[in-house]
Amino acid sequence: MGPKLLFVLGIVAAHGALGAAWLGQESHPPRSGVANCVNTSAPLPYFERPRELVAMRTTPLAEVQLQP
Repeated sequence: MGPKLLFVLGIVAAHGALGAAWLGQESHPPRSGVANCVNTSAPLPYFERPRELVAMRTTPLAEVQLQP
């Protein structure tokens, strides 16, 4: 076999060995969920209503008469 092919096969084999080692490791134990949504008597933070966004400003034109 050519040296380039052996080099590529070596890289593939090394990556396969690393992947197998990582999959074989024990995973961390799952964490239990912690509820942190609690009603408090503290005042609400300052909140300003967003201003109205106008996409397009139109001006009224004189009435247009449609022709029959």
